[in-house]
Amino acid sequence: MADTDCEGVPMDAQVEREREEEASQRNSLFSPQLKAMIRIKKKYLKRPKADRGSNSGRLGHSTSPDNTISDGTLHPKSPQTKKFKRRNTRVLFPNDTLMFKPKNESNQAKPFLILFSVIAFVQVYNAIENLDDHVLKYDLEGLERMLHREMFGQHEALDELMDHLNDYLSTYAHQQPLALSLHGASGVGKSHLGRLLARHFRSMVDDKLVVQYFAKHHCPLQKEAQQCASELAKRIVDVVTRAEEEEQIPFFILDGVELMQPPLLDVLQTFLESDQTNEFLNVVYIFLSSLGQREITAHILQNASTTGAKKPLRNALSLIHPLWMQSAVELIPLSLLEREHVIQCFLEEMTLEGFYPDQTHVERLADELAYHRAAGRQYAKTGCKQVVGKVNLL
Repeated sequence: MADTDCEGVPMDAQVEREREEEASQRNSLFSPQLKAMIRIKKKYLKRPKADRGSNSGRLGHSTSPDNTISDGTLHPKSPQTKKFKRRNTRVLFPNDTLMFKPKNESNQAKPFLILFSVIAFVQVYNAIENLDDHVLKYDLEGLERMLHREMFGQHEALDELMDHLNDYLSTYAHQQPLALSLHGASGVGKSHLGRLLARHFRSMVDDKLVVQYFAKHHCPLQKEAQQCASELAKRIVDVVTRAEEEEQIPFFILDGVELMQPPLLDVLQTFLESDQTNEFLNVVYIFLSSLGQREITAHILQNASTTGAKKPLRNALSLIHPLWMQSAVELIPLSLLEREHVIQCFLEEMTLEGFYPDQTHVERLADELAYHRAAGRQYAKTGCKQVVGKVNLL
């Protein structure tokens, strides 16, 4: 017979009723939202322990309940990683395809680029041709051959002279005039060089555009220096103006500059300045002087060459007048003539005078001159200056 309580209710029924009341009371404590969260957690986050152990052993990392590995990174199969991968795959595109294909349109700038290239080429070609035309107009190659044939012992000075003339006469537009100052001892051929230059350029350009100025003749000592300076300035202006009209370059060959007084040098210095009108920048000045001959002679006797003689020469000339301190003035020292050069002078002069050039006779005449002796060489003290007089005595 089943046990009953004091109220006559069976014990089993009573125990069952109490359990139902406890279950209903426990279920009433969870809200529907909480129940949904529990279901989601059970469905997505909870796995069998065997699976979690196998994954961690396969990857070599231990995982934590929040789907992270021991080194702090997300588990490859976690929902967060899968979501990130899906997001990246949506924005990537294959490398061999384009979203928008380019249109086959011709570039309108290409014809203009080709035209510009052609114009640039034509301009450069014309400029080169113009340079050649200027050089050919003055026949500088012929001038160089003639100078080397007529001048003895001045190869270095002539090469430098022709380099300056080629650079300057190759164009018509210049930033400053060309001033070449040639210096040397007596008898080395300064006046002869001036005559050769004047004769050549007069055959190339208008005769009135080549001025050969002799200081001793155009401005003797008894004449006032200021008047000479005014006359020289007026002549330079007239010649330069005429040359500008004819679009040519004038030449001023001034011989005996050592005889020029300070007012004349002041006028020349004024015309050599760069802040002048264009017509006064397209002028060639050639100065021939014996100033600085002592410095040149001392340098040649020590070095057997004029190389390096410009520095002591410019220092000496700057003490005479500031004209030679200007950078526009190019100094060209003339070398001393050796005994073999003097013999060539005798042979040429005797041929011109109609004498038979006997070599023995010529050497005897050359031995009558005075010489500097240095490094086994003999340099004539008076150059070829006495050659004409000795030949006239024959």
